[in-house]
Amino acid sequence: MVRRGAIALALMATVVAGCGDKKDKQQPAALKGTVTVGVLAPASGALQARGADLTDGAKLAVEQLNAKGGVLGRKVELELVDDACEPYIAYEGAKSFMTAGADVIGVIGGACDEAAAREIPTLDSTGKPFLVTSATADELVGAEAQSTFLMNGTIYQQALSSVFWMNYEEVERLAVVQDDSAESKSIAKQAIGLLEGQPKLVSLQTLEPKGPKVSTLAKAAIAAKPDLVLWTGGAQQGGELIKALRAAGFKGKFTATAKSEAPAFLSAAGEAGEGAVVMATSSPQNTPTAKPFRTAFTARFKRDPGFDAQQAYDSVRTIAHAANKAKSLDGPKMVAKMTELDPQFVNSLGVVRFASDHTLLYDNRVILKVKDGTFTWDRSLRTDSLG
Repeated sequence: MVRRGAIALALMATVVAGCGDKKDKQQPAALKGTVTVGVLAPASGALQARGADLTDGAKLAVEQLNAKGGVLGRKVELELVDDACEPYIAYEGAKSFMTAGADVIGVIGGACDEAAAREIPTLDSTGKPFLVTSATADELVGAEAQSTFLMNGTIYQQALSSVFWMNYEEVERLAVVQDDSAESKSIAKQAIGLLEGQPKLVSLQTLEPKGPKVSTLAKAAIAAKPDLVLWTGGAQQGGELIKALRAAGFKGKFTATAKSEAPAFLSAAGEAGEGAVVMATSSPQNTPTAKPFRTAFTARFKRDPGFDAQQAYDSVRTIAHAANKAKSLDGPKMVAKMTELDPQFVNSLGVVRFASDHTLLYDNRVILKVKDGTFTWDRSLRTDSLG
């Protein structure tokens, strides 16, 4: 049984107090009719908190849209369907939008890879935009995708970003250390495959539960005299690795991929973590230019937004922008505008652009550096910002 619920979000009136000879701000025209954006989110199960975060981000976007005239003069509403981040529930939830009326102009969701993998083939056949908020698996969309777009960077894009960063840093000799997880090995393999001459791979090590100790792997990695050590695994082991590298005398650069942006990295690394680089995924907490969204969300919901809230917020705004740009609520016409969004349409990192395969053209990685025991902003790692 599909659990669903409709939320009608009323137009938020902006009250401007008049004083002296200042004029009141002009209010938007009354909205006529409604359009609906579907939301697939885990409203039950172990990831219920993520579902609530995603839903609240969508609510904020809708409230702001309605305060500025809605979509083509219509009030935007949300229809929520629980996908529980479980494949079979996600499939049934996605099917419920296949027979939805013309007022459903698009769907957002897909917080988990497994759920998104079942939702995408179903919703892609409707011709209406489906924006996948958080899933990252490489195989989710491809050349056959019609109306599905990824709003989060993929595993491949994380590998690509790491190579861009190493080239930007003019690294000549590279050591890669991975753990035994599928994601870590995939990032490492793809990054190595993207190397073209420089940097030169001089060492590849794997940290396994029953394998050599971290200290042994650290010594093996630096024996090849790398300029930079790239870690593609989890936070705790990443912190232990840089600590072991420094203890073994390594004075070069250390960079970790997104999973290392966690307190466990900092606590495990201790003072050895100072100066370490983490190629993180942009979030309301680590990206200074996300402050307006974070402030508005906190004021509305009395809590800090999570990553899913940010993704849902941007996804709803993108669907609305495509409809307004197409001057139509027709799915194929909206989809056609997805690949030619206005340069002025931005999120906290800059313009929103999709590649021909419907992934992000400019992904959402940022560079954080450890300073005084905390992760601090350094710069965006979007491939359009490296100069």
